[in-house]
Amino acid sequence: MYRKLYLHARNSLHDPHLSEEAVQETARIACTSIDKFYGSPSPEGWLTKTLDYTIRNSQRHRYKMDRYLSLEPDLEVDFAAADTESTEIDLEMRFGDIAKSSDFMLLKRVVLDAYTVQEAAKEFGLPVEVCKKRIQRLRAKLRGMLQNE
Repeated sequence: MYRKLYLHARNSLHDPHLSEEAVQETARIACTSIDKFYGSPSPEGWLTKTLDYTIRNSQRHRYKMDRYLSLEPDLEVDFAAADTESTEIDLEMRFGDIAKSSDFMLLKRVVLDAYTVQEAAKEFGLPVEVCKKRIQRLRAKLRGMLQNE
């Protein structure tokens, strides 16, 4: 089913690399949920539906990245294709010392890595309400910086 799934993903994502990644993620999910996969009345339909959910998650993740880290509204940034190191350098150049702060790392964890605030709070060893407030303040600060430019 690889070819069928790949073509389905390619039609939705319009990118060969993202399509490949979505199909691989679908295979990973099938392997970790092998009982559900084989127990399904239609395993092929199960794979296709799982791929659809994977594609939606990928698109939502890319939208969030574009929304929160897009440097200019008219600028089309393909964060999925950009490597992590160059993205880090771009953010550091754009936001200076703020990009190196722990609050910015917290924001990236929630926005880019799709962590919940609770998961990020646990990772950073902070109370959930403190994390929410830090994220809120940093977003306001970044919005202000972008509006001043």
